[in-house]
Amino acid sequence: MNYNFPIYMVRILKKDENINKYDIPVVAIGNAREILILCQKVLAPRLTLSEFFQIYKKQAEDRGINTKNLEINSFLKILALLDIIEIYEIPKEIFSNDG
Repeated sequence: MNYNFPIYMVRILKKDENINKYDIPVVAIGNAREILILCQKVLAPRLTLSEFFQIYKKQAEDRGINTKNLEINSFLKILALLDIIEIYEIPKEIFSNDG
């Protein structure tokens, strides 16, 4: 397999509003678009993807994080800075057929 895009492992820290703590995390592997959609479905299932983006973009701006020229990958990194997710890029060598 040849991957021309990053593959990520993400741990979504879904907050339990009743006890103000994070519950059992959701862990997934996928490309940036798949991870973003999963984050939206887990963290804000009633919002559109655009609404989800705007809410977390505003939170980042309120904390002084630069949100200009956001792409999916940079938005995922912002979610990590906000302690919403933990995200790791998986080395492409794992998916190679060379050994």
